[in-house]
Amino acid sequence: MTGGGRALAWAALAALTFLAAGCTTELGEVSGLLGAEAYPPAMVLATGAVGEDCGSSLLFMRGSEPRLESAVARAIATVPDATLLTDVRVERAAITTGLYNRSCLHVHGSAAKLIRQLVLPAPPGHHDAHPGPPH
Repeated sequence: MTGGGRALAWAALAALTFLAAGCTTELGEVSGLLGAEAYPPAMVLATGAVGEDCGSSLLFMRGSEPRLESAVARAIATVPDATLLTDVRVERAAITTGLYNRSCLHVHGSAAKLIRQLVLPAPPGHHDAHPGPPH
C-alpha cells in the first residue's frame, strides 16, 4: 500500500470510528418509583402535569445534560400541593447537528398528593343511624 493509500485508509478508519462511537449518559435519579400494581394512598389533583429539562453542547464541548429529576420536579411544581406524579410518561427529544446539539426530557403525568386516610362525606345524621359498639 502506498503512502497516500495508507493515509486514506487511516482517514476512513477514523471516520468510521467517529460515526460508530456512541455514548451513554445518566438521565437522573427519581426516588419513589412504583410498579403499575402499587398504588399509594394518593389523591390526584390534576391530570396533564408537564415538566421539561434540557441540555446542550456546542462544538463537541459538553455543556449541560437534561436531568430526569429536574423534569419531574418541574411537573410536580405546576400543581399547588402536589407531592408526586402518577401515570408518568417520559419522552426524549434531541436535535443533533454536531456543531450544536440540544436534548430535552419531557415528563407527563397526573399530579397528586399523599393522603393519610380517605374521608368520604356523609349526609348529616349518618352516624346516628349506626348502633353502638357490639357488646
